[in-house]
Amino acid sequence: MKQQLAALLLGMAAWGVTHAADTPVYDRIAFTVSAEKEVPNDVLTAVLYAEQQGQDTAAMADSVNQAITWAMGVAKQETAVEARTLDYTTNPMYTDSRITGWQVRQSIQLKSKDSKVLSGLLGKLQEKLRIEGINYSVSPEVQGSTEEELINTALANFKKRAEQIKTSMGRAEYRVARLDVQAANDFQPPMMRMAAMDAVAMAAPAPPSLESGKQKLKVNVQAEIELSIN
Repeated sequence: MKQQLAALLLGMAAWGVTHAADTPVYDRIAFTVSAEKEVPNDVLTAVLYAEQQGQDTAAMADSVNQAITWAMGVAKQETAVEARTLDYTTNPMYTDSRITGWQVRQSIQLKSKDSKVLSGLLGKLQEKLRIEGINYSVSPEVQGSTEEELINTALANFKKRAEQIKTSMGRAEYRVARLDVQAANDFQPPMMRMAAMDAVAMAAPAPPSLESGKQKLKVNVQAEIELSIN
């Protein structure tokens, strides 16, 4: 019985050695590739506001409401512009830790892909509103289609790099251990703040010059491959 058990264990050990010799062994290598493309900022967003300061909050609120209502009416005449109201605030004003007055303010947001139309509209609205800032961005449609293109390019770059590593290290084959595709395009350009205008400037506003510029969209591929040793 002992002889039979010993023979069985010896046979299993020999099978394990043979099986291990037939199983490929791999080295793991990590690397990153990317693809990027410069695209025009095709969406312009402007924020304007009406503001009053003083003691009579009711009168100030009425003045601000009238200005915003007028501005929204003018903006909605432009079909190429998307307009909406933003926050409405009433805040105390302090002097030596004492409330000496109030500030009533409300903002509107204008968004358009037509810079000429938006520039002309801003010139009109400056009659009663002030420009807080202007932001340039890439539309979701352009970002989505560009990222699809960049993913294909980045994956092609991955295959080229993996083949290069395999060949340079004299290995017969590689296999993908991990592949992480990420679009690194969550960054939003900061809004360009506009200097406050005095009464003279408000009386004769000039349309702002809008240059949207471009930005780079990028896709990263973080990869790990395993190279065969035998």
